[in-house]
Amino acid sequence: MTLTDLPLYPVFDTLRGQGFPLGVDDYMALLRALQAGFGVDDRAALADVCCALWAKSADEARHIRRILNDWLAQVGAQASAAASQPASQPLPPSPPPTTPGAEEPAQAIETRAERLRAAQPVFDPDADALTEAARALRHHAGADTQVEGAGFHLRTDYFPVTMRQMKQSWRHLRRRVREGPAVELDVPATVEKVSRAGVLDTPVLRPRRINRAGLVILIDRDGSMVPFHGLTRQLLETARRGGRLSQTGVFYFHDYPDESLYLDPARRQAAPIADVLARLDERTGVLIVSDAGAARGRDEAQRVARTRAFINQLRKEVRHCAWLNPMPRARWANTSAQRIARFVPMFEMSRPGLDAAVNALRGRYADEKISE
Repeated sequence: MTLTDLPLYPVFDTLRGQGFPLGVDDYMALLRALQAGFGVDDRAALADVCCALWAKSADEARHIRRILNDWLAQVGAQASAAASQPASQPLPPSPPPTTPGAEEPAQAIETRAERLRAAQPVFDPDADALTEAARALRHHAGADTQVEGAGFHLRTDYFPVTMRQMKQSWRHLRRRVREGPAVELDVPATVEKVSRAGVLDTPVLRPRRINRAGLVILIDRDGSMVPFHGLTRQLLETARRGGRLSQTGVFYFHDYPDESLYLDPARRQAAPIADVLARLDERTGVLIVSDAGAARGRDEAQRVARTRAFINQLRKEVRHCAWLNPMPRARWANTSAQRIARFVPMFEMSRPGLDAAVNALRGRYADEKISE
């Protein structure tokens, strides 16, 4: 059978397409819950099971309920339309009578049941949609089937760091400043005011702290970075959706930034480097994502020199920058990556490496080897 035959797979696939970090284990957990009888009573029960297994926040739970309700409405509408149309084909003939005492073949039983249901159609759109998953699961429970579907991967995450871990790391990238109206009580100032005046007239208020950290990601495209396009896409998505940053920009280059950076992954819309850097400020951190020649084991003097020139130009505009390398540290030896790592903080793409890169963007970089 295919994946689209399985219960609730359209809902699961839609959520994955919208960035939910769900894998096969999450989907199988739902199937086991349905098989055990959970979530098949009504809409609310089904939604509660899906949210309990797949949601990690109230916003995610609301989004799952909305997708689930849309799918249930679609299933109900399709089934209702099919039930309201007259049958265009005559009913199949009855199977020949069997010898008394002999067991009726399973296929004959299914045919007779289908004929009886067609002769007296009884349709409840809501109930049909709500029990879709349980019926399909029971139907395939005893079958030895192989799940197959084009483009389906066991996990959408890039190991050894998952999308959820990426979001958690980005949330540590903060530069909190007090801006806006004075709405928060300033306790030390209020106490000092009372000690001077002897009475409390009005409390001292101050603006709240808000995160004003900005992030610009420079992504190496094509060439040896082709296998890592999925990684860079996930890194960018998690920074934008889970980073809670004031702004997140992205530019692209090939091998090293030369005279221009590009606004699109296909590198068709160019912007002069000077113009891009002029828009940055001291609150913005710049993260460079590239294998720096480590993927092909090359040590290219021109790449190192051009990269050094760009880093020197970059540091005139921003205070903090870091480099994420999708190749493990052991592969940097005797390549351009090893030499570039001497003048810019470079980290391998792992959970400790990403955390260290975020610390470097916060100005808390410690020059030490990042290991698993």
